Amino acid sequence: MASYKSLARILTLVLLVIFLVSACGDDRRNQRSHTSPDAEYDDASNQTDTSEPDDHPWEGRLPEECRPAPRGKIPSADEPDIANRDKVYGIELSRWNIANNATNAEATTDGLNAAIAWAHENNFGTVRIPAGHYLVGKKTNDQYTEAIKLPGNIALVLDDAATIEMAPNDTWNYCVIEISGKADVVVSGGTIRGERDAHTYTGGGAHDEGHTICIWNQSERVLIENMHLTRGTGDGVLIVGGGEAGSSSKHIIIRNNEISEHRRQGVSIVGGTNILIEGNQIHHISGTSPQFGVDIESLSFRSEDILIRDNHFHANQGGDYVNTDGRNVWFVENILDQTGLETRQTDGPIVHWGNTDQTIHGNTITLTVGSSNGRWGIIGYTSGTRTNPAANYITDNTFHGGGLHMANTRLLYVTGNTFHDWTILGTDVSCLTLDDNAVNYRDIEPYKFRNMLGTARGNLLNGEPFDLPMTHDEPFTNSPPHMW
Repeated sequence: MASYKSLARILTLVLLVIFLVSACGDDRRNQRSHTSPDAEYDDASNQTDTSEPDDHPWEGRLPEECRPAPRGKIPSADEPDIANRDKVYGIELSRWNIANNATNAEATTDGLNAAIAWAHENNFGTVRIPAGHYLVGKKTNDQYTEAIKLPGNIALVLDDAATIEMAPNDTWNYCVIEISGKADVVVSGGTIRGERDAHTYTGGGAHDEGHTICIWNQSERVLIENMHLTRGTGDGVLIVGGGEAGSSSKHIIIRNNEISEHRRQGVSIVGGTNILIEGNQIHHISGTSPQFGVDIESLSFRSEDILIRDNHFHANQGGDYVNTDGRNVWFVENILDQTGLETRQTDGPIVHWGNTDQTIHGNTITLTVGSSNGRWGIIGYTSGTRTNPAANYITDNTFHGGGLHMANTRLLYVTGNTFHDWTILGTDVSCLTLDDNAVNYRDIEPYKFRNMLGTARGNLLNGEPFDLPMTHDEPFTNSPPHMW
């Protein structure tokens, strides 16, 4: 009898161990659903290394040539560190001959610059501009009109009822606020307004370089916050490198602003590293190409480590986000909406070029009019053979009325996306992982593929499993060219 009881105890313990091991395995499997960076980018300064996610899509499923370079860390940007920030100078308008009734542009320009320079020289860290409407602008040559030029180590704070507006002019280039080669600068509050409605569009140049804020010549640690930037002939914010080729402006934060109704772009990054663009409303950009909400296009400079998160893009004529040459860009948890557009977007909402790499995660994309490319929420443009060893990650996005277009590329990880009322299209793609996507669409070919190499599993069509027998060694095609 004793031996029977001992055996029973042993069997009970064995069953308990098996149950616990199984439960732990289920927990681990649940924790490894999709590679979701949500917890990692809650803090912009978070430096979690995401180069080896637990469920790395290439591990054991694709050959060694499909293993990408490590994914970059989630980008961050350092805040300005301004000495004597608590020492505040409120500008005395009469002392500096500053008009606050939208008159006397040249005198107001001189007065504001003189007041800011005096405050800086006397170790004030913060300069406040009182309520009022300040007209600025001095034409320095046939091409440029200058206005407010900020020193480094300063916070310029506008009253919420203060507007600084560029005076009407005929030059193709201006900056209402210029930050050139400076460090540790804050501009916040109030409204900065261009003069697109009163501009004279004659003479030389394309008249597309009139910006409300310019940050250039290797400026660093700049914060633009809680402002309304509107009606420039060019961009809301222009970030440019400087000096030798490849040199960038860096640690730039554009946060909680409304950026609207500019002719060319909301934000242009022409050479910028460690850039954070978050919590902004960017809308109604239209007038002259490219007309995007955010455009990364570096020319001879370098753009990388850029985080664009939690912004609301809507009614931008060219598109919402385009990346022509940026590396390690994270575009996450944004809302993109074509509602309000009467004609098709030119390119967008999201466009990435052949040798860029980015993580496009957790965005909600709504198409109402489509674009010149069709009803594609995300499209990859190609320009020759992709040589970038890093991958593109398109994960956990929700599409309404539009789909995903993949073509002539490699190293692409597409998982956990949901498509309502449109399709996924791919042609000539290698090193592709296509997992756990859901297409809700009643057309005859909601997944259209030609010459695809990679793996696919867990995908759904109208709520039911949909088999896509892709492999890494034999091209998969389920849609002939005449169906495109």
